[in-house]
Amino acid sequence: MVVLTKKSVKISYDDVAKSPDQLLRSMSSVHPISDGIPSQQRPLTYRWFPSWRFMTSIMLCFCFGCVHLMNSNMGMAIVCMVNSSVTYDNETYPENAAPLLDWSSDEQGYIFSAFNAGLLVMLFTGGMADKFNAKYMILVSVAIASLANLTLPFMAPISVYWAIFSRFLVGFADALLQPAMNSLITRWFPTSERSYALGLATGGRQIGTLIIIPAAGALCSQTEIFGGWPSIFYLSGFIGIIFIFSYIFLGADKPSKQTCITDNELKFITISNQSEDVGKKRTERKVPWKNILTSGAVWASVISLVCHEFPLMTLIMFLPSYLHDVHHYHSTENGILSALPTVSLWFAKIGSSYLNTWLQKNTSWKKDTICKVLNSIGSIGLGVFLLAATFLDKSHAWMAVLFLCLSMASAGLHTPGCQLALVSVAPAYSGAVTGFTFFFVAVSGIIHPIITKMIVKDRTAAEWNLVFYISTVIAIFPIVIFNVWGSTEVQWWAKSKASMQQDPNNKKMSKSSKAPSTPSIDSIDMA
Repeated sequence: MVVLTKKSVKISYDDVAKSPDQLLRSMSSVHPISDGIPSQQRPLTYRWFPSWRFMTSIMLCFCFGCVHLMNSNMGMAIVCMVNSSVTYDNETYPENAAPLLDWSSDEQGYIFSAFNAGLLVMLFTGGMADKFNAKYMILVSVAIASLANLTLPFMAPISVYWAIFSRFLVGFADALLQPAMNSLITRWFPTSERSYALGLATGGRQIGTLIIIPAAGALCSQTEIFGGWPSIFYLSGFIGIIFIFSYIFLGADKPSKQTCITDNELKFITISNQSEDVGKKRTERKVPWKNILTSGAVWASVISLVCHEFPLMTLIMFLPSYLHDVHHYHSTENGILSALPTVSLWFAKIGSSYLNTWLQKNTSWKKDTICKVLNSIGSIGLGVFLLAATFLDKSHAWMAVLFLCLSMASAGLHTPGCQLALVSVAPAYSGAVTGFTFFFVAVSGIIHPIITKMIVKDRTAAEWNLVFYISTVIAIFPIVIFNVWGSTEVQWWAKSKASMQQDPNNKKMSKSSKAPSTPSIDSIDMA
């Protein structure tokens, strides 16, 4: 039975004749809403595996892996691309090797910064993710990154500016991907599963690094395949192309567009997310920028995420150079050891994200408390172990690698911490909030490589230690900021009118509001 309101006259007779399941699929909104089925008949849970939610998280993991390996490959490749970084035992350069590039330290800094310059566009792409098809944004993102990597080997020797532009394109691709992924997660996953889904999806970043750094180390030390370092970028672009063809057939913008999903799983997602703001079509939705800009919870997430990403930039972008300069590892072993901290980060991210979900279901702890405790442990560990590595010289190189592994593992606890808060404070506007946040991450990412290259002129241990000191101080800021102002609760301005009316503690809802307690057919997005 379908309940009609005065405003529902826009629905045709054929639409009314449809079953609730058909209406649910044909008239779904940005976030699914109630289908009008009595509560006692609604499924409260639905298995995680096998399910299309699980498949979606795996595909997002694959996506992040592709884009991130196309970003992090430069950190290893530049070791064997630049003339001053390469040494040969016989002191002769192989005839079939790709040409070495005469890039200065400042130019290398600009190349790394160009990626973050591309990320600045996220301030604009963030709002797009909540209005347009996230699947198409993801496909375009990976296509741009793949093209940039496939063209870099024969354009970079022409001019350093081509390399800078290529890196900018990879950053622009990430600017499309991150808000699209966050927006898609809020459509596909109930609140209780978002921490784990976020951990699985963003864990692709570490998987991408784990694949490309050892592979890049091996490809750097040979010249038979495409002359050496160009093969790193060709491999990266090829993996991106594989993802594109896979996601065309398996991906979907939202559950109702996934033709293979079961009705029970669709209803489960729909009912779980019905309290979120779904009042208008995507193209008509207005982002409440004033509320976002004045929200303490949003700013706490912004600052905490910047303080989380800054030390990670040190480890991800410059770890191969650090191990080469300070601990004198050669290309192959450098590639393997540089991957170990990333392995630690991946295990910690997946484990802590699952722990967050488990604690919510099996303890009396509030979601907010769990999030802040995990985030605090992550900030302390990230800073302390990063600092500890500065006290070790090349005679204790193995211990330095161990401390860096522990530092990266600690950073993994930020996923169910400040990163979870980022998609929790305003699920219906998660793309806009993500774009706003990563704009500042991008600004710090532009500054970071330039400062690092300005400090590390002679590649001495003292210079690298100064870089680590700066990263340590920044890493511990969220201990205070996020614990005082951070939140994982949906903010009042991001809730649906129905849920605001039902909340007795909500003071922002007008007493004269006529919002219905149950969504009507008219409130369903026809897109």
